[in-house]
Amino acid sequence: MKKNLFKSIAILAVGALSGMVFNSCKGGGSGLDGGIVEEAIKQAEQTVTAPESPIFGNLPLLLEQQLEAGTIMGKHFRELKTEDLDAAAKNKSLRDEAEKQLSEYYKAKIAEASNALEGKDIKVEYDKSQIADASVKLKVMEADRAYFYFVFDVTLTKPVNKEVEFKWVYMDAEGNELQTSSDYIVPGDKFNKEWMMMAVKDFSRKFDHLYIKF
Repeated sequence: MKKNLFKSIAILAVGALSGMVFNSCKGGGSGLDGGIVEEAIKQAEQTVTAPESPIFGNLPLLLEQQLEAGTIMGKHFRELKTEDLDAAAKNKSLRDEAEKQLSEYYKAKIAEASNALEGKDIKVEYDKSQIADASVKLKVMEADRAYFYFVFDVTLTKPVNKEVEFKWVYMDAEGNELQTSSDYIVPGDKFNKEWMMMAVKDFSRKFDHLYIKF
């Protein structure tokens, strides 16, 4: 008798939680109107806070909050107690649906923030003895993953007659170097090229401008 009672309570508990999460799909414009998914997002937003990135706005913050929300939700489901395989299976189904909702929520938020940066001018500094003029713009590569291209348009002070290494240094607002990347350019007096950049990098939050050099 006690065993059947515990089984019924476990199933009812999982079923009630399932209703909370699945009903969240019927909410407002965000598709979230209660339940563990919305609660995980809310807790992540309260836990992970930071000023906007000079270049990427709230993208680095959104990416960190997505990880935190996933951790919060995962912990919640690991702590659920189940008495039998049926209840465990329902819990697994519920978790899969909640993870899908969380992923779709952040994909939409990240894509919206990424697309708003299309064509943004990046401030660029350079040695005028090497470079006469330069501009760099952002081009969206994969919006929902915060992947971009740097689009370089660079005119050299003097043409180069061999393949040379071209470097771009990520700088913060105080002029500190955050990271350096490089590639090779072909001979000529100017070049236009695209290089991939991910806003998920650790330094993305502080990245303010570029310094380019040979």
